Amino acid sequence: MKTMWKSILTATVILPGAGAAFAQNRPLTCWYDDHADFTSADSAPAGATIGSVVKAGSGGKTYSYTISARDGTACPVQLPLSTTTAVTVALVRQDEGSCTNDNVADTGSAVLAGSATVSPETSATSTAAIRLAGTLPNTSYHVVLKCFRQLGMIRTDAQGNAGRTFEFPTDAGGPVIAFELSPEGTPPGPKLQSLAVKK
Repeated sequence: MKTMWKSILTATVILPGAGAAFAQNRPLTCWYDDHADFTSADSAPAGATIGSVVKAGSGGKTYSYTISARDGTACPVQLPLSTTTAVTVALVRQDEGSCTNDNVADTGSAVLAGSATVSPETSATSTAAIRLAGTLPNTSYHVVLKCFRQLGMIRTDAQGNAGRTFEFPTDAGGPVIAFELSPEGTPPGPKLQSLAVKK
């Protein structure tokens, strides 16, 4: 499992086009196969715990991960099978934010651009799964853990979709962290800010 997970950390996954966003967040179940790849999403059952990762069955529904989001485009493209919990927040088109993005909100009118999912891998290392949906096509984005360091790059396909997972020290940035994605190009496109993530 550890070897498989390490290979997942460096993979870049290209996604199909993003669907229409719902006006409000709701509990959703993200489904994954036994290779940790996203397969589908649907409404979460009553009483499902937001953030829980559960071994569920087989095939395309081997693992479930429950999030609160407008639609399935917020589901991470790969699931960290070594953990039983994670936190998913929206990425919003907004140029500025503080170290913890306390001024970034996912309102019904906010323009969403994907999601960031944070989960602990070990006591020393956490992962950030970044998923972009409907952003600038064929564009490389710098992914920054705010007020800490750049984590790497992610490149979108012709529809502006992409997914990649990054590692960072668990103790980086304090109890609340946030991410910023800046596109390359001239003139630069809009930046993306994550909502605050409470570890």
